Amino acid sequence: MTDQSPYRHETSNEAMSRPSSPSTWKYVLTALISATFTFVITAAILIAVFFSIGPGVGSTDSFSIDLQSNDEQTRRAADKLKTVYHYISNEYYRELTEAEMLEAMSAGLAYSMESPYTMYLTAEQNALIEESMSGEYSGIGAIVAMGNDGLIEITELVENGPAIEAGLQIGDVFVSVDGEDVTSLPDVSTLAAMVRGPEDSEVELEIYRPSERSNLTFSPVRRTIENASVRYRMLDDQIGYISISEFSHGVSQNFISAVDSLKQQGADSIVFDLRNNGGGLADEVVDMLDYLLPELTLATLEGRSSGQIFERSWESDAKVGVPEDMEFAVLINQFSASASELFSGCLQDHDRAVLVGKQSFGKGSGTITFPLSDGSALTVTNFLYYLPDGESIEGTGLTPDIDIELPDEARVKSVAQLTLEEDTQLSAAIEQLQKD
Repeated sequence: MTDQSPYRHETSNEAMSRPSSPSTWKYVLTALISATFTFVITAAILIAVFFSIGPGVGSTDSFSIDLQSNDEQTRRAADKLKTVYHYISNEYYRELTEAEMLEAMSAGLAYSMESPYTMYLTAEQNALIEESMSGEYSGIGAIVAMGNDGLIEITELVENGPAIEAGLQIGDVFVSVDGEDVTSLPDVSTLAAMVRGPEDSEVELEIYRPSERSNLTFSPVRRTIENASVRYRMLDDQIGYISISEFSHGVSQNFISAVDSLKQQGADSIVFDLRNNGGGLADEVVDMLDYLLPELTLATLEGRSSGQIFERSWESDAKVGVPEDMEFAVLINQFSASASELFSGCLQDHDRAVLVGKQSFGKGSGTITFPLSDGSALTVTNFLYYLPDGESIEGTGLTPDIDIELPDEARVKSVAQLTLEEDTQLSAAIEQLQKD
């Protein structure tokens, strides 16, 4: 199961009813929910509050805080923090070490930010994300997401992976892993750590399948998952197809090779499939768009770095790797997020592609991750990006030019498993390109 950075209850009986699907999702694992900067981030970060550990003067508490500001509002907030620290330290049902208290404060500060993409990652969570970005890990080959209801469901399956072979489907909701309830986990990385394990070992999964309104048990055997981020083929004599599952390291080179191969095979138009692609590295997307577009603005960024507000833009250069009259269609759905939306929205705004499918996720922001000394990391929402027409898609997403849903029976399958007859979205894209 899968952001990069320096920037994806109770056990229920068979009658369990599935809460309605949320309109937004807090995390998407294996689909990077962040973008990364393509310029150097300085190590010196200005912050408003500095912490120091040591005996406080005239106090029995061993925690003190030094502030840059001394206004009344700041003093009141500092007094309240000290009071909260005191009560948790002395009244919580079990005794906490000071290290545990400070760890909780680190996490709490990050998670209290308005942006849901600012978060504290434990060392284990950070390691899982870095492993996923490498494109290889030992697991079952399932991509998952957590909804606002706190339940974790499968959003995509790796082609020919253990999950598909065991019979798992898109939309399946995790209930337990090896007998341990997982319906109230704090995040998807905790589930990922439970599901991953040594190669050739078995993991028992209890899932709830909404289409059957019942709980089912599966026992996939873990193995090394090599997630091919780019797959391509010719759909007919003139239309090529490229599926991009995530924008991980090196995907732009694989993408360019795929485009070149399709051109050599006679393609004069291409369908880009970004369904269930949660995003990835911004520099990879920029390199891909640079190959498709002439010298144009790809996006404008507004954010903060080292305490200073900045505005900059991503630009393509004059070198183009495809004919000017080559036509494109992009397939998107509710799990197409972040870097996927940058790619799709840029082509749409420059009138180079028609978007087909359903409204996308709506993540128009980028994050930067700062590794910490113990292996943990802090991911901070660092900028908003605006598409060429000046639009921000944060919280809204992209509206497809051709709005079309998959049939019910097709939604439980991996995109790679769909036949052309089942895949109404791909069929609509082909029809549109044939018209043009």
